[in-house]
Amino acid sequence: MPTCRQEDEQTLAGEGSYPSGHTTIGWALALVLAEINPARQQEIMRRGLEIGESRVICGYHWQSDIDAARIMAAAVVARLHSNAQFSQQMIKAKEEFKRLAAGGAQ
Repeated sequence: MPTCRQEDEQTLAGEGSYPSGHTTIGWALALVLAEINPARQQEIMRRGLEIGESRVICGYHWQSDIDAARIMAAAVVARLHSNAQFSQQMIKAKEEFKRLAAGGAQ
């Protein structure tokens, strides 16, 4: 299967299928950012999906790699929500976003 970068094809051909790191990061970020900015949730989540889709389109991963990565990302974000420091930072991020969205300085 041709990829977006032909110089990578030989290396990729010798590797097995595995969850996409790009997708894991992109989906996890989308989940967190959509929580911080729920008014733009649909656009944020769509972009998170597109990151994974790009890995299939470019021939770097199979769809199952992308599906597995999204499951991993959701599990990581769920686990982060049980962490007190993460929860505190999310509260701060939401407050800061609301202030900035309202046009507040400082």
